[in-house]
Amino acid sequence: MKTLSAWVRAARQDPAEGPDGTAESVPAGTGDTAAPAEATSSTSWLRDNRVTLIAAALIAIHLLWMAALLSRSYFRQDDFYNFDRALAEGFTWKYLMLVSAGHLSPLGFTLAWVVAKVALYDWMLTALVILALVLAACLALLRALRTLFGNRPAILIPLLVYLFSPLALAAVDWWSVAIQTLPVEIAIFMAVDAHVRYLRERRTRHVVATAGWLLLGMATGQEGAVIPLLLFGLTSAFFTEGRWLAGIVQAARRYWQAWLLYGSLLAAYCVLFFIVLPGSTTPLAAPGSAERVLSFVSTLTGTTLVPGAVGGPWHWLLVGAGTAQPNPPAALQQLSWALAIAVIAVSVACRARAGRAWVILAGWIAIADVLPVVVGRLGASDPTVLGLQARYVTDVAAVLALVLGLAFLPLAGEPGGYRFSGAALAPGRPGRLAIVAVLGVFLAGSFWSLQSLAGATDTHAARSYIATARAAVAQAPRGTLIADGPTPPVIMDPLLFLAYGSTSRVVGALAGGPAAGRLTWLSPPRGVVPGLMMFNAQGQLRPAVLLGRSTGPPSRGRCWPLSEGVAISIPLPGPLFRYTWTVSLDYTGPATTANVRFGGPWAHATLTAGRHHNYVPVTGSGRTVEIALASAAPGGCLTGLTVGSWQPALSGPAIPRVPVPG
Repeated sequence: MKTLSAWVRAARQDPAEGPDGTAESVPAGTGDTAAPAEATSSTSWLRDNRVTLIAAALIAIHLLWMAALLSRSYFRQDDFYNFDRALAEGFTWKYLMLVSAGHLSPLGFTLAWVVAKVALYDWMLTALVILALVLAACLALLRALRTLFGNRPAILIPLLVYLFSPLALAAVDWWSVAIQTLPVEIAIFMAVDAHVRYLRERRTRHVVATAGWLLLGMATGQEGAVIPLLLFGLTSAFFTEGRWLAGIVQAARRYWQAWLLYGSLLAAYCVLFFIVLPGSTTPLAAPGSAERVLSFVSTLTGTTLVPGAVGGPWHWLLVGAGTAQPNPPAALQQLSWALAIAVIAVSVACRARAGRAWVILAGWIAIADVLPVVVGRLGASDPTVLGLQARYVTDVAAVLALVLGLAFLPLAGEPGGYRFSGAALAPGRPGRLAIVAVLGVFLAGSFWSLQSLAGATDTHAARSYIATARAAVAQAPRGTLIADGPTPPVIMDPLLFLAYGSTSRVVGALAGGPAAGRLTWLSPPRGVVPGLMMFNAQGQLRPAVLLGRSTGPPSRGRCWPLSEGVAISIPLPGPLFRYTWTVSLDYTGPATTANVRFGGPWAHATLTAGRHHNYVPVTGSGRTVEIALASAAPGGCLTGLTVGSWQPALSGPAIPRVPVPG
């Protein structure tokens, strides 16, 4: 209780702190009882560094917490797509400048390229990279809080909120989200730190450092382009005098050199973004009616953001390929709003400028998180589904930590700025108990949310598939022919990624090493293909079979004779819908060429001499196959045919014999 009380001593200076919030040592030997010199020195060192030690302990716990989450996570969906692009296109300007669903992230693509080259699909290495980014973000926040508010124990509260906020979970357990969010958070904290130092010291090196961090943020995602606006809002609201409107004018005039530099970087970013925007993987579309926009905003804030900010959502719903969406109980969702409103109301009641901090947070959410989705994705997606994507608001945890400090704490070296003295400056026992209770509710909810997410997440199937496919690629004999097909939904949703989710792309990337040149993917197989194999849903290679509608020899005679220039029609036992099918012609006779049609355009086929299954890809529908020889073939005939699609056999030899456990 004493430690927590020290943390919440937010408004008054600690007895051992100087006017700027930094610790001052107490002369040894003073006090009622003399103590040994060594004990006094140790006690003084612990007292002087208690904030650092507690912060280090909290960060260590956070890293262990995130490591436990990462141990249950794995690659999903966009991760495989990004790795495939990295290997297929190489480290080129075109590769770096792709706008993916409205996101321009050359830094993220760079990290994906490095990981793909060093250790493709190695989750251990990837998890270590994520943990390194998490550690850097934690240390950057601690530095920013110290710069803003001094080395007082109260800065541990916003640090704790950031470390254990469930909002950050989506930025940790998903590789593609982590490399687009964590560097932005680092850029936010370090840009705030350098900019505040510039405001206080007016040294050129600080504004140059701020510009460097802005470049890092802009190279990571569109949120980085909003950081200059965050800096201007922070400066005008808390580093000027008088009303906020007057502060805006003061900030613009007083620090115009900094805004000129930041604005130039922002303008250059915007020009580059709009140059490459036409090549976006998701074309821009009108968001639709105001009702759609309102539905998205209300779901994003009411179901995802606010419950996550106070420790929720407490319950997750697993959808798609291992993606968890917040699904808070209705009662707890309403309580989260009540708690959030209470915290805001208390801060506004106590501090004159607290309202400005919350306006800055709302502005960040609107510009950095809501607007890009409304412009870039809302027109082609369900607004409620988009609103349940926690990855769209993971960066809010970073800004919320800064806003909490600005709403409750005085800046280092400045008066408290409280509306009244007494309890606000030194919370009494009820006030301290209330703060401890709120933190306890937040931490309990965060722990419950993490446990719920871990319980809802099951990556064993995805891990097993990649491990099994890796073994199959290594063990397959040289010259193996593989029919291309979709990977299972636990890897990539074929409806979303189409050809990018095929085994030739996902598993084929594994064959780019020692297996390069030994295996051949056929998409689609055509002609005579002996020993054709295919990956099944477990990642094993099994014999490929053509499943569909089959018909045997005619009722009269042993085969359908083929004559040059004469088309014959062969009925199927049932109709097939329009699709890209493969026709297997059971042909006997000399080498020749033919044209095949199945309710669509004619397809050319080369028939090999002898008795073979000749495969012809066609697009069409119906229940009749038409065949016409293009050249003379005396004695050629068909003994049967099949129209279907390639599937891995359910039995027979498999490589490897059993799937590798996940």
